[in-house]
Amino acid sequence: MDYLEKRSLKKYVLSEGDINIIRLNYPKIHLYTDPLIGTEEIRQYVYCKRIIFFRRVVNAPMKQTYKMELGQEKHEKLQQLSQKSNDNPQKYYNIYLTDYESGLVGVIDFFEFDGNEAYPVEIKSGNIPPDDIEEPHKLQVTAQAILIEKNFDFLVKKVKIVYSKYKKYIEYPILIEDKLKVLKIVGKIRKLIEKEEIPHPTIHEGKCVDCECKNYCLRS
Repeated sequence: MDYLEKRSLKKYVLSEGDINIIRLNYPKIHLYTDPLIGTEEIRQYVYCKRIIFFRRVVNAPMKQTYKMELGQEKHEKLQQLSQKSNDNPQKYYNIYLTDYESGLVGVIDFFEFDGNEAYPVEIKSGNIPPDDIEEPHKLQVTAQAILIEKNFDFLVKKVKIVYSKYKKYIEYPILIEDKLKVLKIVGKIRKLIEKEEIPHPTIHEGKCVDCECKNYCLRS
């Protein structure tokens, strides 16, 4: 490229201020050098790395599973349960958040602010675990906590899980160690996307029974 050609291209080069104006006026446009990683993708990566490969590298169409259909009903149930609660926190539904510094993006189904702290609220239809929530789900809500912190300046130290089967909720702590683990996973997912190499399948074959990638994976 010669000098005149470089000079003529200068008018197309955007400054950081120009980029911020575009992001402000057109929030659906992502002008980022690295891909943003969805909070749901954090859970998928911990569950089985191949789901990320087929979604982000192959761009394969995903089969609608029974678990996905249940997820679509979650929003209504959350609103019904929260309306019955006796406390009076501020409630926020379906909030789309991004943060380039952490590399995360996601829709927060529901979070509350009680005047002192904010926390994501999730609904589960299964049994209450004897100890902590499962790691894939724990890291997904931790990713949501990071987005809430980055966008609203609230320190998020817990998640509230509503167990609809028992009509009760339990609060679980979100630790700094959980947040650091999420940030490391963001880097690993970006590397997976960049390398475009299919990862090893999960060693737990029971996860494959109702997987949206079952038709592509074949566990080879």
